Amino acid sequence: MIAAAEREKMLAVHLCGERVLMRLESIGVKRLAHLRGHDPWNVMHEINLGAGRPIWHAPMAIAALQNLIDAAEREGTAPPARGRERRGRVSA
Repeated sequence: MIAAAEREKMLAVHLCGERVLMRLESIGVKRLAHLRGHDPWNVMHEINLGAGRPIWHAPMAIAALQNLIDAAEREGTAPPARGRERRGRVSA
């Protein structure tokens, strides 16, 4: 299940609604970061395989997934939030 904070982030992405989140949950996606580096066509294919039939089709599925993947990529390159920076020794 996608946690409330992650759900809120994902729902803020253009073309991402509750049905998109249900489909992502069906393949084990629990965080926006899980989509980082993935190809939207492969994700759509995995969702369709999991359903046992084509339930999601281009171009809308690809547009929604690409928007989520782009958001995940941006999130992965964002600087740390203010006041949450770690100082001192870097852990391995």
